[in-house]
Amino acid sequence: MNNQDTIAQHKKNLRFELKQRRRSVTPAQRDRAAEQIAKSALTLASNSKRIGLYYALPNEAPTQPLAQALWKIGRQVYLPRIHKDRHLHFSLWEQDTALESGKLGIPTPTSTNTEIGAGNLDLIFIPLLGFDQSGHRLGMGGGYYDTTLCHTPRPIKVGVAFDCQEVEQVPVEEHDIRLDVLITESRVLRFQ
Repeated sequence: MNNQDTIAQHKKNLRFELKQRRRSVTPAQRDRAAEQIAKSALTLASNSKRIGLYYALPNEAPTQPLAQALWKIGRQVYLPRIHKDRHLHFSLWEQDTALESGKLGIPTPTSTNTEIGAGNLDLIFIPLLGFDQSGHRLGMGGGYYDTTLCHTPRPIKVGVAFDCQEVEQVPVEEHDIRLDVLITESRVLRFQ
């Protein structure tokens, strides 16, 4: 087995463990976390106009309270859409925007008329399965965020997670992007 195979296997094992950890978060813990994450994220987003967000799936760190808070202060919120080239493009998401189940069952705006590239966002919140103290993240394995963000210095990349998703060291491959900031229910970590 070569080094790439070893890293891939380690990631696979870690994903299994981290999905279990994420599932162990109770609804009450999730609600408290959503409130804290939104408060910290709002402070971070206060100077940004265009913000990429993900629509949280059931076990992910919640983002809907953050979306509500961003709309309240007049920020433009964008949700990702997966394109054939494996890149994400972002469509404007307003309170009354109709959503459809996009690729992988992820809610996305039905209209693509407002679609922009990631380089046009000021800040992007990114889902993840795991993170470490160096700013490395472990995603679900599709590589969509890595592919989209690897060639652009913008936007500021912010991971969102529960504290229980921290690991000692995320296995890293050449194509994996690092986060600039990570927000959990108890802290905000900034990386160089």
